[in-house]
Amino acid sequence: MPGDVLRSLPGLQESHRRALADKLGITSFQALADADQRAVYAALANIRPRPSLTRIAAWQDEVRSRLAGLASDRSAWQTAASFAVIFSKRQAGGDWELRLEAEQTETEPAAEPGQWPGWDCGPLCDWMLARLARAEDSAGSRAGSSSPAGTAGRSDAAAGREPGTQPEPARAGAATLAIDAATITDARHELELIRAGEVIAAPADDLCPPVRLSLSVRGGRSGGPLRAAVWFRRRGRPGWSPQEPVIVASSGRAEFDLSAVPPGGHDLRLLVWATNRAAMTAVALPTLTFGQRARQDGDVAAALPGP
Repeated sequence: MPGDVLRSLPGLQESHRRALADKLGITSFQALADADQRAVYAALANIRPRPSLTRIAAWQDEVRSRLAGLASDRSAWQTAASFAVIFSKRQAGGDWELRLEAEQTETEPAAEPGQWPGWDCGPLCDWMLARLARAEDSAGSRAGSSSPAGTAGRSDAAAGREPGTQPEPARAGAATLAIDAATITDARHELELIRAGEVIAAPADDLCPPVRLSLSVRGGRSGGPLRAAVWFRRRGRPGWSPQEPVIVASSGRAEFDLSAVPPGGHDLRLLVWATNRAAMTAVALPTLTFGQRARQDGDVAAALPGP
């Protein structure tokens, strides 16, 4: 049967496999990994249930992960770093006050733990990746390595800022990684958010669905395949992402479908990191305002509840 090799993917049904084979000639992991996401979405237009772009991206991430696993020796996996993370809360004035705490567990003497208000995991992730970079660099120095694995630098606490709020500058010899450009496209126009590595002011108008964000990355390939994510945050609410992290193409480009973002203003952060080393970068964007999706009959769709 066409597409039997794809049978093991969760949620990819026989009808999906037949359509992929008949319309796009996709019958293997490699073919699905290399396929254009929009082309796959269009090929499955008449299939019920029709998979979303997020589900298709998850299938592609899964097959790419399996293909990478086939090319590597799984017995070589080693723990690079480990962390203890605590989600704390306490009552203050009738409301719950939230806090994140994290500590690297294998360091001697014990390193100073990190603390962040709220339960937004974005800054925590940046902080852990920076600690991982320092751990790998330290191990490389002891082994006489001349190629540090990622970016590090002095601790965020010593620098007097919230951990992970901005990327550390790359040291000599480190694999640099930067977001050179970012563009957001809605139903009316295309707008630049980052140009030549510099953030541009947010658009004055509300973004009208469908909305897509694309970015272009420079460097970091010595750290292995790159992944990218877009992180949303609204005041007083936990951070969230409308789409799973995506693999950055060899061209350095990555794309996200933001059409399901609820109406209102959102603070965004773009994250890019190497999958098998600690090279990473993060860019905070100005607040973007998403408008409501208009129905075909001219009425405005009810606003989706925020995450």
